[in-house]
Amino acid sequence: MATEQDVQGLAGLVRRLDEASASAAHYPHLPALQPLRDAWQQLHADSRLRIALQQTPAEGGPLNSAVLVHRMLDTMHALSPAYLRHFIAHADTLAWLERLPPANAAATKRPPRKRGKAER
Repeated sequence: MATEQDVQGLAGLVRRLDEASASAAHYPHLPALQPLRDAWQQLHADSRLRIALQQTPAEGGPLNSAVLVHRMLDTMHALSPAYLRHFIAHADTLAWLERLPPANAAATKRPPRKRGKAER
């Protein structure tokens, strides 16, 4: 379950993204571009899948994480290619969000700890 701090952090991130997109007048939302976006998403997901499947280790045990991910991707591709594309897009978005610097980078740093008499 999400804590109040997580919710505030997520709300802050959504606010930052909304403010940044609202101030970007040079990048309006054009509905006519949606088929192009969908085609790009499909090509990108297929490319990422092809790369991931080529990097499968030859000598992995049954519980090797790389082998398990390979089997999961392969099975997901066989059962529901559309869901796999959605999953890859979601994972790419999470990877992109992870690279964002925190909004309050200065506030997250801890002040230096004062040393007591016992540590001196």
